[in-house]
Amino acid sequence: MKEQSEVPSVQQLGQYINALLKGGQQQAARDYIDQQVELAPESAAIVHLAAQVHHQTGELRSSLAHLNKAIELVPNQAAFYIDRLHLLNRLRERKELAKALEKAQKIAPENKGYQQQLARFYTQLDRPEQALKLLAPLREAHGDDPVLAFDEALNQWFCNKPKAAEKTLMPVCEHEKAPSMAFYVRALLRKQTKAKNHVTELAERARADQVADTPLWFALGKEYDDLNEHEQAFDAVTKGNSLQKKITPYNEEAELQALKQMVEVAQQWKTSGRATTKAAVTPIFIVSMPGSGATLVERYLHAHPEVKSAGEFPDFPQLLGDAISTYLNEHPDASRAQAITKLNYSELGKAYLRRLKEVADGHSYVVDKLPFNFLYCGMLKKALPNARIIHVQRDALDTCWSIYRTLFADRYAFAYEQSELGHYYAHYQAVMQAWQQTLGDELLTVSYEAMIKDNDATQQAVLEFCGLQAAAEQADFVKQVPTATTARGEPLITRLYRQGIGHSKPYQQQLQALEQALTEKV
Repeated sequence: MKEQSEVPSVQQLGQYINALLKGGQQQAARDYIDQQVELAPESAAIVHLAAQVHHQTGELRSSLAHLNKAIELVPNQAAFYIDRLHLLNRLRERKELAKALEKAQKIAPENKGYQQQLARFYTQLDRPEQALKLLAPLREAHGDDPVLAFDEALNQWFCNKPKAAEKTLMPVCEHEKAPSMAFYVRALLRKQTKAKNHVTELAERARADQVADTPLWFALGKEYDDLNEHEQAFDAVTKGNSLQKKITPYNEEAELQALKQMVEVAQQWKTSGRATTKAAVTPIFIVSMPGSGATLVERYLHAHPEVKSAGEFPDFPQLLGDAISTYLNEHPDASRAQAITKLNYSELGKAYLRRLKEVADGHSYVVDKLPFNFLYCGMLKKALPNARIIHVQRDALDTCWSIYRTLFADRYAFAYEQSELGHYYAHYQAVMQAWQQTLGDELLTVSYEAMIKDNDATQQAVLEFCGLQAAAEQADFVKQVPTATTARGEPLITRLYRQGIGHSKPYQQQLQALEQALTEKV
């Protein structure tokens, strides 16, 4: 009764605080809600509101403290647990997130939406087996729910069970409320054949004017490409890109200017020399553009018993960005380029290693395959002298076609229009050329084409660069899907395909705008 009687006042508090926040008075909003917490410390609703205000204004640690207090006051409120999980995820507190997930599972077992959200957190933590355990009773109780079935199929895929995933998706794609991404994932699970494909179904279902159908167009493009129906494949992919671009903001001028500035930084960068001591965990960064074949290098390394892959680990750019923001706040007249040269890279490296150890699981080496670490090669070496950096590159047109035909959802905003894609790729090349000149043999460049033609030689070069010996476990490396972050958006391959070389050739006529953009000076 007490909580119910306070609801109107909490609503009024929320309205007043929202007015303060809209007026840019963040500190006043925090001070006000903190006063209310002091007046009513036993009100879980007010404490939870305080957590939301602190979160919204960037005070994440104090937000977490308020959430913990709210859960202490009302231990069975599912919304409080979900908020805490989101906050821990944003803070990259992976161990605490795992512990919080275990506690969260103990309440509301019959709450389908809540348990489904918990399963998705396990997927984000690269624990698809645990996600499937949570989904199993939900699927039994709600067998006709297409979204639950789609989540199950995703995690089956991430567990390297593509046949099971495809079987799960069959009734999902027949459902009138099927998630559109289900069709795209189904297309990615295997190479489609003349005898077994879904092009007729997809062509009938996909609508050219509906953004919600974007994944269907990419699925159709992928399946036509598998069938060597190139004209139809390109038409479907182009429709998908046009729809995705409508909802993907992109400032090309600003993006290219940032890349040009990074070239200048790389050209003037001062290296710190080689490391003299071995760290407990050695990071191996694999940098590239998407679609360059970096996943093959990742799989090979991950198969080694001393190596764990963390997939696309986003922490270094986040830590670097936070450090730059702090410096600029303290030095308002400095530019971003100046800030980059003044940071305490030793502390930055220590912070990164602390996070990396949380996912290392006792391995001596951990792979970080976030593609856009290519921007920070010099910073990586300065912060982490023991780190290995491997740059995987592929024929420019093949890479760009691979990107253009892939749905990245909310990532890679430059990918959905040919000229923008070509301009970005050209600037990426300039950045990597600058880093290669600066870092020399501390940066290993691996050619996708060489890897396909002579895989043994490439593998040996990678092992020597990393300081590793070949292991028997690496024999079937290409069949592995190391992490969920790797699997998302990528076709599942089970062997090396020479057809990957020159994959763009059938589309050269349609890719003229892209080819021209690759050589333009912008």
